[in-house]
Amino acid sequence: MSRLTPDLCIKCNICHCEFDIESEGGMQGYIGIIPFSLCPMCFSGIMDMFEQLSGDVEYDDKDGQEIQGDDED
Repeated sequence: MSRLTPDLCIKCNICHCEFDIESEGGMQGYIGIIPFSLCPMCFSGIMDMFEQLSGDVEYDDKDGQEIQGDDED
């Protein structure tokens, strides 16, 4: 991955599956000078983890549904 133009088959850096970024989605970019690729599943998981760690989304104890904007606790 010497450039950021999509190849036909890209390998995810987390789960090592092969995916097509144009038809399936995902992410391809750089962290500093290190190239990386994320399949749609891993990209979604990273975004979910970021939301949870940033404290913007809370989950209800009863059924696991998201509660947004409730920063009282």
